[in-house]
Amino acid sequence: MQKNKLIIGALIAVVLMSPLFYRAEAADACDFKDNLKELLSAQAALRANDSQENILKELSVRKKIISQAIDCSIRETLGLQSSVKLAEANSPALREIKNRIISRLDEIIGYYQTQNGAVRDLGIGGSKIFSANLKSWRDSNYVPVSELGNNFIVFVKNQDVLQTTQNRLNQMTLTLKTLGLADNQKISGLLNQAEKNIRMANEDNLLAEDIFKRLAWPNNVSDIMVSSLQRLKDSYQNFFDLSKEAQSIISNSK
Repeated sequence: MQKNKLIIGALIAVVLMSPLFYRAEAADACDFKDNLKELLSAQAALRANDSQENILKELSVRKKIISQAIDCSIRETLGLQSSVKLAEANSPALREIKNRIISRLDEIIGYYQTQNGAVRDLGIGGSKIFSANLKSWRDSNYVPVSELGNNFIVFVKNQDVLQTTQNRLNQMTLTLKTLGLADNQKISGLLNQAEKNIRMANEDNLLAEDIFKRLAWPNNVSDIMVSSLQRLKDSYQNFFDLSKEAQSIISNSK
C-alpha cells in the first residue's frame, strides 16, 4: 500500500509539473481534477479488493493521467514557441537567437511526442519511474529553454525602448545646441549624465544578448535587463531635469 502511495505521488508530480495546470485558458487540456478523482476511486477499489480487474483499472487511469500531462506540456511548449515566433527580432543576431530557441522547442515537442507513444507499454512499477524521469527531464530541458524564451521575448521588446531613448537624447541635444544652451555647465552635466546612463544601459543590453547567444542557463539575464531598464528610467529623469533647467534659463533671460 505504501508503494501505491508513492506511485500516486509521482503521478501527481507529473500533473503539477506544468504551470498550465492552473491556467483557465488551458482548462480543457490541462484540467486533471476528474482524472485524479477517478484515480482515487480506483485506489480505494484496489484497497478493498486487489483483483486483477482493479489493478488494471488503476493502471489504465494512471496512464491516462500521464498522457494528459504530456499533452498539456506539448500545448504549453507550443504556446511558448508561438510567442517566440511573434517576437520582432530586428537584427541578424537576434533572429539567429530566435531561430535557435524555436529549434530547441521543436526538439522538446518531439521528445514529449515520443514519450507519449511509450505510455501504453507501461506497467505499475514502470509508471512510477516514467513519471519521475519525465519530471526530471522537464526540469533539465524545458525549464531552461522556457526561461530563456520568455526572457528573450521581453529582451526583444526592450530594443525599441533603447532606440527610442537614444533618439530622444539626440533630439534633445540638437535642440539645446540650437538654443545655445549646450555649453551651460548644468545643462552640459545633465547631458553627460544622460549619455552615461544610456551607454550603461547598452552595455547591460550587450551582456544580456551574449547570454541569449550562448543559450546559457542558469543565468542572471533578468537582473541584467532590469538594470538596463533602470538606466533608461534614470536617463528620462535626466531629460526631465534638462527640460526644466532649459525653461528656467530661457525664462530668466527674458
